[in-house]
Amino acid sequence: MLKHKKLLGKDEFLTPDLALYEITNSVWKHQYILKDLENGLPYISILYDLVDSGAIKIVSPNEKILFRSYDIAARSKASIYDAIFIALALETNLELKTFDKQQTEIMLHETKLQ
Repeated sequence: MLKHKKLLGKDEFLTPDLALYEITNSVWKHQYILKDLENGLPYISILYDLVDSGAIKIVSPNEKILFRSYDIAARSKASIYDAIFIALALETNLELKTFDKQQTEIMLHETKLQ
């Protein structure tokens, strides 16, 4: 998404704080492991600017979201890391925006359970 800023459009995003570390780790991986990115720092800067501008709002998960994430992960056999995004979307009644097919499938299943 950081490579294609136009994908962000004018939408605002709500994400758990863990996403910052996941995205930063992914940029690092592309630069140093996959070697398909020459310099990751501009992408980290873009990420920070999006957070700083309010286009991406960071949420620290509360107990309710953590418990819901745990339940979702248990039912779906997904990681807590993936389930927290789904729980946050469900708790806030916001659309889950992801490129992850498994998260999308789990979200559809969880929506039917409500």
